[in-house]
Amino acid sequence: MNKISTFLCAAAAVVAVSAPAVAADMRMPVRALPPPPVVQVFNWTGFYIGGFVGGAVADRDAESTAPASGGAFYNGTGLVNSYELGTSFIGGGTIGYNWQPVGSQWVIGIEAEAGYLQMKDSVLDINAPIGAANGFDSTHLGDWYAVIAGRLGYSFDRVLVYAKGGVAFVDKEYSYVDGCVVAPCGASTLLLSNSDTQTTWAVGGGVEWAFAPNWSLKGEYLYLATRDDTTQSAIAGGTGPAAGFTWTNAHSDPGIHTGKVGINYRF
Repeated sequence: MNKISTFLCAAAAVVAVSAPAVAADMRMPVRALPPPPVVQVFNWTGFYIGGFVGGAVADRDAESTAPASGGAFYNGTGLVNSYELGTSFIGGGTIGYNWQPVGSQWVIGIEAEAGYLQMKDSVLDINAPIGAANGFDSTHLGDWYAVIAGRLGYSFDRVLVYAKGGVAFVDKEYSYVDGCVVAPCGASTLLLSNSDTQTTWAVGGGVEWAFAPNWSLKGEYLYLATRDDTTQSAIAGGTGPAAGFTWTNAHSDPGIHTGKVGINYRF
């Protein structure tokens, strides 16, 4: 019994000594764990400038009718001259602004681009007399073009898929030159021409990838609606049978498909 009493007394003494310390520990505040790091989401808002290179191709052939006077086609035929303008290198620069609301994946913006474009050809008129190298149809689209367009995109962090559309300006020239000196036209000369800057629409889209905080690469398709019909008239000079009469022909330009790759720097 003496041993049991001694043990109980010792245990009671230990509890008495430890209780204040345990109570003090229970009163201390629990330290919270640090919050997880914040993941920075890329935002496309800002002004940017850039450059691009690419290519262009017509969506159909250029077409020109044979000149006619008083309802009679020149050289007695009504055939249409069709000829391919081929492809062109394009290159230029862009400037624009994007706005992406905080918490949204949608991006809206406006962009202006200007560049070099040259699509042209000159062919012998299909109605020229056999053996006479006279009567040439010539079409020239370019040497410059410009586009002002709105952009609407959807971002997947650093990847932006977008559509764009707006107004385009394209320099254009057409001419028909005939210096016929053989029968039936004789020594007559004729020049029909048209030159202007066409204002039309453009539409397309692309994908842009921000590979660095301020730099991005893009690939883009853009259609320039340069399809247009014009009519030209002129009085033939010289001394042949065609001289002194007003001659008229019609010309039709093709539309233009463009594709480009570019790089942008965002401020």
